[in-house]
Amino acid sequence: MTLRADSGTMAFSAVADDAGRYRFETLEPGEYGVTAQGSDAVTTAPVSAVIPAEPGTVLDITVEAGLSAWDAAQSPAFLALLPNGEEKRKFILDCTGCHHFSQRTVGFEDRLKTREEWTEWVQVMMANNAFMSPSREVGETVDWVSGHLEEAAAGAPRPEMQRVPRLSSEAASRASYTEYDIPVPEDLPHDLMVDVDGRIVVTGQLTGVMFVLDPVTGAWEDIAIPVEGFANPRAIDIDHEGNWMVALGAPQSLARRTRATGEWDIHYVDMHPHSVQFDAEGDLWYNGHFSIDPERIGWWDGDTGEANPIVVPSEAMPDGGITMQYGLRVAPDGTVWTTQLHGGRLIRYDPPTGEFTLYDMPVSASGPRRPDVGSDGRVWIPEYAGGQLTVFDPSTEEFRRFQLPIQDALPYVVRVDPRRNVVWIGTSAAETVFRFDPSTETFEAFPLPTRGALIRHMDIDEESGDLWAAYGAFPSRGVNRILRIRTE
Repeated sequence: MTLRADSGTMAFSAVADDAGRYRFETLEPGEYGVTAQGSDAVTTAPVSAVIPAEPGTVLDITVEAGLSAWDAAQSPAFLALLPNGEEKRKFILDCTGCHHFSQRTVGFEDRLKTREEWTEWVQVMMANNAFMSPSREVGETVDWVSGHLEEAAAGAPRPEMQRVPRLSSEAASRASYTEYDIPVPEDLPHDLMVDVDGRIVVTGQLTGVMFVLDPVTGAWEDIAIPVEGFANPRAIDIDHEGNWMVALGAPQSLARRTRATGEWDIHYVDMHPHSVQFDAEGDLWYNGHFSIDPERIGWWDGDTGEANPIVVPSEAMPDGGITMQYGLRVAPDGTVWTTQLHGGRLIRYDPPTGEFTLYDMPVSASGPRRPDVGSDGRVWIPEYAGGQLTVFDPSTEEFRRFQLPIQDALPYVVRVDPRRNVVWIGTSAAETVFRFDPSTETFEAFPLPTRGALIRHMDIDEESGDLWAAYGAFPSRGVNRILRIRTE
C-alpha cells in the first residue's frame, strides 16, 4: 500500500501482513493518493484518502486481481524461461546490468519479439554496452535467447508465465518504507551514503552532480563538482569528519570535498575508479574498473594527497575481455578485498606485505558484484549471475553459498549491519530486498514499492538501523528513486 501527497516528492508504503492489515506511523495530516499492488493485483481505480491529525484512521481498500500472469510477470519469471547453466550466467552478466529483463525487453503486450526484432535489439545493445564480452556475437545471442523463448511459447504468440511469489516476511509488515523522487528523473543515482549529519549524499552519474537529501522534509540540494567536462560521479565514501571522497569515472579522478569549507580537491589517478573506501588510517582505497595490461587497484594517501597505483597479478580473460573489477571493501584488519565481475574472482590484498591472493568463485561466470566485510572478517558476496549469497572465510579460505528465496533475483550489492549482525542483499531483478541472519541462516524478504526497481547501492545508518538504497535503472523509465526501509 502506497500513499503519496498530491504535491509531494515522497511516497510512503507499507506491506500488509497475512490478514491484510497494514500501518503507517509517521504521516503528516493531509490528502494522499492511494495505490495498492500485489503479485497479480492492483487498485482498479484511483483512490484518495484524507489523513486527519488524530491517529487511528482506518483505510479499507479493496484490491482486485486483474493482471494476467504475463502482465504481472517480474524479471525473474522471464529469466526462468532460459535454461540454467553457464551460458545463461554469461548472458545475465552481459545483457541485464542496465535494466530489467522484462516484458518490455522480450516482447510486446501480446507477443514475443521476432528474430528480426531481436537482431535489431541485440545490435543496439552491443553497440552501447561496454560491459559485454568481446566474444559475444549477435547471431549466436539471437539464436540462443529467441530460440529458448520460442520453445517456451510452444507455438503460441507468447509463453504461459509462472508467477514469481511476491515474498514478504513478518518483519516486512512491521517496517515502514519511504521513497524519495530524485530531482532529475532521468538521472541515474548510482551510490549513496549517510552523512555524519544524517543527510543522504547521492551520486548523480548522468547529470554529473552530487545530490543531498534531507530525509525529514524530502528537500534536495545539488552540489556541482568542479571539473572540466563530464564529472561522471559513481561511488562515494565519507570519513568520520564528514569529508567526501567521490570516484569520478570519465575524468579518472578522485574528488575530495572538505566538509568545513565546502571546497573540492581533484586528484587524478589514471584509472576509472569504480568503488572507494577509507581505511582506519584515513587513506582511501579504490579499484580500476576497466584497467587492463596491467590491472590495478590504488590507494590515496590522506596525508600527502598522492595516488599510489598497485598492479594486480591477474590473468587476462581468454577472449581478450577485461576482468572488470567491481566492488571493493576494506576489512577491519586493513585487508583490501575486490571482486572481478567477469573474471569470477575474489581478490585479497594485504597492505603490510604487498601480497595478493586470488580466489576463483565456486561457480564459473557467477558475477561477484558488490561485497561487504563483517566485523569478524568474513566477506559476504552477491553472486549476481549465480543467484547466491556467498560468504568467504579468510581463516579457512573456504566459500559457503546460500540460495536466495527467489531464483534469478540477481543480487547486486551486500551490506553488513555489524550492530545487529544481519546481512542485507539488494537485488536488481526481484524488486525485493533480503535480510539474512547468519546465526540462523535464514532470509527475510522486504518487497519494494516500485515495479522495475533496480538496486545498485545501499548504505546502513548504524544508529537507527535504517537501510538506504538507490534505484538505478538505465534508461530510468521513471523508476529511479531513493528508498529508506525502517525496521526499528
